[in-house]
Amino acid sequence: MTENEAVITLMLFRRTVRASAWVLLLIDLFVLVIWAAGGRGSFWPVWVWLPTGLAIASAWWARKATSRFARQAGEAVLISLFLVGIWAAAGRGSFWPVWPIAVLALVFGLEAVTRRKKSDARVEELTQSRAGAVEAAETQLRRIERDLHDGAQARLVALGMNIGLAEQQLGKDPAKAQEHLAEARKAAGAALQELRDLARGIHPPILADRGLEAAIRALGTNAAVPVSVDVKLDERPPATVETAAYFVAAEGLANALKHAQASRIDIAVHEREDAVVVRVLDDGRGGVSEAGGGLHGLRQRVEALDGSLRIASPDGGPTVIEAVLPCGR
Repeated sequence: MTENEAVITLMLFRRTVRASAWVLLLIDLFVLVIWAAGGRGSFWPVWVWLPTGLAIASAWWARKATSRFARQAGEAVLISLFLVGIWAAAGRGSFWPVWPIAVLALVFGLEAVTRRKKSDARVEELTQSRAGAVEAAETQLRRIERDLHDGAQARLVALGMNIGLAEQQLGKDPAKAQEHLAEARKAAGAALQELRDLARGIHPPILADRGLEAAIRALGTNAAVPVSVDVKLDERPPATVETAAYFVAAEGLANALKHAQASRIDIAVHEREDAVVVRVLDDGRGGVSEAGGGLHGLRQRVEALDGSLRIASPDGGPTVIEAVLPCGR
């Protein structure tokens, strides 16, 4: 259902509720008129007013309640008031409504305790996942710093030195200067390639430009084994989910190529209810461990989005890495 359809449905529901409320109020007024015209004996309209009042109040609270628990709690209170009304209209004998009211109070008391425990557990889980995300980000930053220092920075230093040597030799030995310039050109090309690889590890441009399927297919282009890619998404997921899905595929592919000795790798991406599921399967030797490696950082990345990561890798294979990433649509 689209956003516009949801808004239209809500408007129609509210109009229906208002119309129903007016109908019930007219019925109550009609019953009151009949009672008054019939001699005003025992006030029997109360037996019509009680259920219609309950219906109107329930519909009103359903519109006002901000959560499922609040809606159910409000309905329990309305039912309790309805039972008290029946007791009062029936002559106010022994106060029997105390028993159903006590049961309702017990049920919602237990529900409140359960919700509090779940909420506390969820807070703890989110705290741990956020801490893991921060740790993963710090690890990524250290890796980038190390790669820049050991790779591109060193090549750029060599580039400057070669250009300086070429300047010194330009008037004395043009051939030697030409050699230095050629070395400088190679160093510049290598530094540029390393910077591109580094940027691709942060966020590949093809992912932003052409989407998840094209980015994953690009991953398998230079693989030494056949890589099949099957992406079935009705619409493009949010950017954070799309990026996480890409890195799940990238890490699963890299793991299979480096360690699994696989002869085939299958990458599938599809939707499951309100989530994107990424599945990487290889027919390698199995026995994959995530302790302290890229898979550990991948788990932290996935859990930071309230997702889940499953790794099945028995000895002898196959290895399956599956991530479920909620979209929050």
